[in-house]
Amino acid sequence: MKYCHQTQIVFVLVATIASTANFSAIAQDDASATPKVDVESKADADSLKDRLIAHYPFDKDFKDHSGNKNKISAAMKKGLANAISKFDGYQLAKYRGEGKEWKLVDAVNLLHPTPTDKNKEALKSLVDGTLVSKGTWEATLSQAGKQDNKEEAKDQSWRDLVAERKIGYFALLRNLRNIQEQSPETLNAALKMLTDEKLIKKSLVLPFRYLTAIEQFEGIPGSGEILVALNKALDISCNNVPTFDGKTLVVVDYSGSMGNGYDSYRFKGSVFGSILAKANGADVMIFGDHAQYVTYNPADSTLTITKGFTDLNQGYSYYKTGKYGQVGHGTNFHSIFATAKGKYDRVVIFSDTQGWIGRTNPGGSFADYKSRSGANPFIYSFDLAGYGSMQFPENRVFCLAGFSEKAFDIMKMMETDKKALINTIRKVEI
Repeated sequence: MKYCHQTQIVFVLVATIASTANFSAIAQDDASATPKVDVESKADADSLKDRLIAHYPFDKDFKDHSGNKNKISAAMKKGLANAISKFDGYQLAKYRGEGKEWKLVDAVNLLHPTPTDKNKEALKSLVDGTLVSKGTWEATLSQAGKQDNKEEAKDQSWRDLVAERKIGYFALLRNLRNIQEQSPETLNAALKMLTDEKLIKKSLVLPFRYLTAIEQFEGIPGSGEILVALNKALDISCNNVPTFDGKTLVVVDYSGSMGNGYDSYRFKGSVFGSILAKANGADVMIFGDHAQYVTYNPADSTLTITKGFTDLNQGYSYYKTGKYGQVGHGTNFHSIFATAKGKYDRVVIFSDTQGWIGRTNPGGSFADYKSRSGANPFIYSFDLAGYGSMQFPENRVFCLAGFSEKAFDIMKMMETDKKALINTIRKVEI
């Protein structure tokens, strides 16, 4: 199926309101088929939205390569409309998208979802432009800010929101600083909620979110208990990482295009590489113009391992000093297999896949490695930027764009059945 721009817009809009959705839509070429959309467990709307927006551009005048404006297929329309029909008035009001280029009402007007008893009035109000948020944590705090005694009102609002758990998990994570400042006596309850294992698993919050929060609090005096809780939550979020049989090599791209900082592809690759390496005792390699093995202590926390990796390859001293970890800032995929030592069962690469050194794909280097080592490893190439580039047109090679909490599970599935995803889709009842 060819994804069109209108579909991309609606995906983002529907994901934005899916605050209680474990959203999965499977579209088929048969326009008469209705995709199955499950809305079951708690999820974080912002997290889902971030992942979708990362891959889908916004341009009202988008056209395909032939210059034609695309339309949403009938199957996709039905599936997304069914998803919206399952949202109640609270969700529709909270995620209506006021002030944004694309609003929820645009999706409703495009998809014509079937009203239900729980959202009939809300849908009508949304289309009429009279729907307002009530009972959300944002509305509660906004109302508190309008009171004459707004400091006391905000304190009480945070107390109520946390005690009654009316604030979502990701929203709690993003508002820890506000709670610390505006309602310090609520902090212990908030940190207990933050480290609740069940909430963490339901939240779908990816590990790098905790590291971003840790960076914020490391420079704030009196934040020790918050940092302890964030580290604990981070490690809990990594508990569901599967272990693999045999020997694993984790490779992280440290080229210039991977960027720097807590929101960069390089940092995210280091986070996921650290998690996978720690859980499996894997070897770790970084690469740029060259590739080099790096060491770590598996007994360290995920945070400590990640920070150790992110401090590597700073500056341009490789050619002059041969400084440990300095691999240059190009993207030489060939160097991975030229440097690899030993017989690996799988090689997991985190990169933006923007390789150019060697002018050809690394298939030849990969073949040389297999011949030299006697290995025939699975290759998992994670395209963290979602550019769609493919460096390994080989058998036993899986290219995955972006990253989600399900990525490691998918790896496990593919080693036993290379058509696992296709077979999963075929099992969906329509």
